[in-house]
Amino acid sequence: MPELPAPTQEQAAHFDYLEGLRGYNYTVHVKGILNAYERGTPSGKSAPATMLEAAEVIAPTALYQFAAATQHQAQKMGWASARRSLEAHTDHLAGLLEEMPVEPIGRLVLDPALELPEYYTARDSEGLDDIHLVPGGYWGDPLVGPVYERGGALYRMAWRTGYTGSPPGALVAFAGGAPRGDYQRILDIGCSFGGLTMALRTAYPDAEEVVGIDISAAALRWAHLTAEERGLAIAFEQRDATATGYPDGSFDLISGFLLLHELGAETLDVVMAEAYRLLRPGGHIRFLDMPPYAELPPERAFLQSFDCQGNGEAFWDAFLSRDFKSLLRETGFVNVSDGPLDYDEPNYWGTAALLRTGEFRTENRWVSEADKPDA
Repeated sequence: MPELPAPTQEQAAHFDYLEGLRGYNYTVHVKGILNAYERGTPSGKSAPATMLEAAEVIAPTALYQFAAATQHQAQKMGWASARRSLEAHTDHLAGLLEEMPVEPIGRLVLDPALELPEYYTARDSEGLDDIHLVPGGYWGDPLVGPVYERGGALYRMAWRTGYTGSPPGALVAFAGGAPRGDYQRILDIGCSFGGLTMALRTAYPDAEEVVGIDISAAALRWAHLTAEERGLAIAFEQRDATATGYPDGSFDLISGFLLLHELGAETLDVVMAEAYRLLRPGGHIRFLDMPPYAELPPERAFLQSFDCQGNGEAFWDAFLSRDFKSLLRETGFVNVSDGPLDYDEPNYWGTAALLRTGEFRTENRWVSEADKPDA
């Protein structure tokens, strides 16, 4: 990956503090919330049976409100600290992003005429920020790539190792986990900074083409630069996932990582219809996202909604409450299945604060996949 300017000692201390704050919040505060919940059911009364009932018990507590507020403020402080650490290097980073390799092995195709859709910009125009509380959204800051490289790694509690420079093993495992097939043309929808796209190229080195699409030109510039430095031949293109412009049946495998919960219900319907159109008959579609609430105990489902308050996840609850498999079937896909990713993820990777066997762990990713019927 492109090497970021080293932070000052003071900036590094800020990052260490924020990582410690987030870790303490999860391992102590969230654990305390669950311990209190487990002790709190009065004798002779049944425990809450639904997420809503669990929320009625947990949400009013001072500890939950404090933990959610801490998560929210730590997230905002993290982005602010990441941006400040790069301010003195703005010209250098801007020049780096504008430079194109003399002999690129992949390609970057930007569309200056592309009008950013309202579903992508509305929350920021209302003063809410687009995704993950990133100031200006993924599209409002030309340096969002470097900022996310540092701030995303800080959120992942691994700022010293970087974000895309050390892709999580779970992502690599997911990329290569599709059923055996001749996947010559592969599409990553909503690729952002290219983490999954690069994992897909690594998993399928003989594929004719691996393409990552996103709306954000700034994110795509960083993804392209990172892929070139890693020697990965990828086509990054600026396109709207609701109307990509590709011909019917253009791809053998379509995939996405943590995209689904970022889309409102109507937009998700349109994106799935577009994915169906793009997938060749007999092709395969796979998405890696957070586990649906229905698969979790009520109290843990509610705690998984933690990021709605703490991380600006406007559509998180709606998507995780939805029957995504039914949407895939209604769209026309067959052989629809889902389940946990068969990989033991490292601690501190992910966004859902859950506790397992008394230890802080993040919930495994959830795989949804389907085939397009043969013609």
